[in-house]
Amino acid sequence: MRWRGALSLRGDKPQRSAGTRIRGGEFMAELTRRTLLQGVAALGAAAMLGGCASQTLTKDEEQLSQTGENQSAAEPVIEVKHAWCKMCGPARTHCSTLCTVKDGRWVHVEGNPEAGNNYGRGSKTLCAKGNAAMHTVYSPNRLLYPMKRTGEKGEGKFEQITWDQAIEEIAAKLKEQKEQYGAESYGVLSPQFYAVLGSLGRRFLNVHGSPNYLHSAICNSQRMFSRLVTLGGPNHMGATNTEPGQLDKCKLLVVWGYNSENSAINQGNPNKRLDAQEGGMKVIDIRPMQEGLGSHADYWLPIIPGTDGALAMAILNVIIEEDLYDHDFVENWCLGFDELAEHIKQYPPSWAAPITGIPEEQIIEVARVMGTTSPMGINIGNGIGDQSADSHWTVACVCLIEAITGNLGIAGGGGAGMVMPEPLIKTKGVDVLSDRLPASEEDEANGWMAGVAKLVGPETPRWFQTMETQESGPTTAYNKGIQSILTEDPYPLRCIFAQSSNPMSATRQPKTVAEALKKLDYYVVMDVAWNSSCDYADIVLPATTQYESADQFATKNSPAGTFIGINQVISEPMGECHSDWQYYLDLAVAMGYGEDFWNGDIDAMLSEQLDGSGITLEELREKGYVFKERTDGAKPTEPEYQNYEKMFASLPEGKVQCVNEWIGGKPNADDTAMLERLPVYKGAPESLDGTPDIAAEYPLVISDVHAYRLCNHSYYHDVPYLRELQPEPWVKINPATAKEYGIEDGDWMLIESPHGSIKMVARYFEAINPNVLMTKRGWWEPCEELGLPGYGALDGGSEVNVLYDDNMANYDGFTSSMAKQTLVKISKVEG
Repeated sequence: MRWRGALSLRGDKPQRSAGTRIRGGEFMAELTRRTLLQGVAALGAAAMLGGCASQTLTKDEEQLSQTGENQSAAEPVIEVKHAWCKMCGPARTHCSTLCTVKDGRWVHVEGNPEAGNNYGRGSKTLCAKGNAAMHTVYSPNRLLYPMKRTGEKGEGKFEQITWDQAIEEIAAKLKEQKEQYGAESYGVLSPQFYAVLGSLGRRFLNVHGSPNYLHSAICNSQRMFSRLVTLGGPNHMGATNTEPGQLDKCKLLVVWGYNSENSAINQGNPNKRLDAQEGGMKVIDIRPMQEGLGSHADYWLPIIPGTDGALAMAILNVIIEEDLYDHDFVENWCLGFDELAEHIKQYPPSWAAPITGIPEEQIIEVARVMGTTSPMGINIGNGIGDQSADSHWTVACVCLIEAITGNLGIAGGGGAGMVMPEPLIKTKGVDVLSDRLPASEEDEANGWMAGVAKLVGPETPRWFQTMETQESGPTTAYNKGIQSILTEDPYPLRCIFAQSSNPMSATRQPKTVAEALKKLDYYVVMDVAWNSSCDYADIVLPATTQYESADQFATKNSPAGTFIGINQVISEPMGECHSDWQYYLDLAVAMGYGEDFWNGDIDAMLSEQLDGSGITLEELREKGYVFKERTDGAKPTEPEYQNYEKMFASLPEGKVQCVNEWIGGKPNADDTAMLERLPVYKGAPESLDGTPDIAAEYPLVISDVHAYRLCNHSYYHDVPYLRELQPEPWVKINPATAKEYGIEDGDWMLIESPHGSIKMVARYFEAINPNVLMTKRGWWEPCEELGLPGYGALDGGSEVNVLYDDNMANYDGFTSSMAKQTLVKISKVEG
């Protein structure tokens, strides 16, 4: 199946009747170079080394796009505009792109060589998603008009309303609920990091008086929390890192649950890693599936998902028992090492082998390599750092491996990156007005950060949350906040705003989410397309893509100079779509908070951020981007190596926490138990080794990749160029395992867990643990151009989250991370 067509521009406003949903696009630019794009997506990181673009222009068009000149009125009008690519997430600013617009239609996109994407200045590459970005603007699935629910929640019956009516009704409801239930009854869903929500969204919460920023607990933040309390650092973003700051000087890279060939294809990581390997660096890859860059590893450990904590403890055991640690470092910079050494004796490789599925001798071999090779850096990924039931101690143990082997703060080891020269263009962030969030009597009595006492479901313990430990203020865990609607403990949220987030796919157990959304007093969604949670909404708002508004800029600093770019309007907004940024300003004005939100003037907000930069908003909007070349001769400098006094200054006694005195013996996030001082292994709620009675009926393990190169989590399955490469919801399975069940490659499978059931298409994949199935979440978007459906999120659909446990008692006690592993049984779907 190959998608060829282009939709025609419809100038008339679509007509509709009450009880239907309005969505749809105006037109889709016809693109070429399909084969190359397929290759990029299929090969992932390796293909990105050569680079690609979405469409070739004619020679004359290329000249026009570069000069901006138009030789005669009869020739097409061609403009080249700047935009930050949004395909790795809304409001992201990783990759700068140049977008060619021909007669008002976006026809070509490529990486901006001035910005330093991928391998550096001069790179024009984009990943498969970036090359397919045009379709997100012209998709027939686009939401076009504000909608108000007319039927029961879940029925999907809506009528069109105006933006003024929508804003007025939302503001009235927030005022009413604030008066009746308190400002804390309002919460916002934070999916992955989202610049709009982290700035204006947080500012609105603080001014309104609510601490309930519902952070996903499926994020880098979970790893940062654990690194911070184990290895120290000045603040959340500055937590001491185990990743090598200078990869070219690293001799051993341990890739642990890390998925860079899917999550950072065009951000330089694959290039740097392969270059380092050509220079002699060895790689240990610890993942259940050997995909992409994993095939280049020197050692592959096909671990059973959710058992990484057991492996880390066994590796610590070998390094300590065989005296492979750095004695000088341990003696001077580790707190409680002797106690840890005695404690870890009970976790030898012979104990870990049946749990992890990795032979005892391989664990010992790899541990010896890690204990004797330096410099060593460890990439800690989402797979172990924030998506297992005991992610904190897993990450902490990996941090301790890096520390006691003497690999922190050395060239090629953890952290110790080169120090960049000062940026030549300095801008300001949005002040989130943290001082406006009121402190309760309980906050003041306990010495807590303002607002913490009223969190509905703390992501980390209340006593731990400070402006230094958190990303931007107090946080409730996304899933816990939703479940509060059902439990009413300690109180139920009354209004939730979901912006570029679909809770039916973004967290565990959509059946529970659906039940909660039905009970929720008021639910508002703002998105570019109708997601599967919209059926439960009271108001649905159509958002512009990043390519239809000019409300965000960002900078990139490099040895060559400093780049600043703003999103220019590549395409006029479809229908009545509004910017996510402008929404907050409009709502704030309607709430009476206008003075704190530039009286609704987005230009005033942006100008404030640019003040003192030497660049005006008008100049930036006109040019799209500016590169200021470094002429002072400044170059990156060596960091201050092994400054452990500074590195560990925030830790108890200024030392690495082999015994954790920062969190040990203090209440967990739910105030239901005390946190441990020493590493413990809990494992997934259902596991082959831990729950043999369940395993007798459900003998296989399933998990999912956090990121995938053909989509952004659950979004972009409506993009034809990407969807034709993964037309059906897939699950990767070892051929030998599949054949035991009479399942052939391409067969539909029924996958059942103790919590639910889904249907997916089997894809044979030999480089995967035979006891493991791997898939991805989120298949709700249909692709109308290819005639491919979206799939449901409940039982019988294809949303893997329906298989997982959502008992909050099983979440990580420190970081609230949730297991994305469970036991399943499989069968072939007949007919």
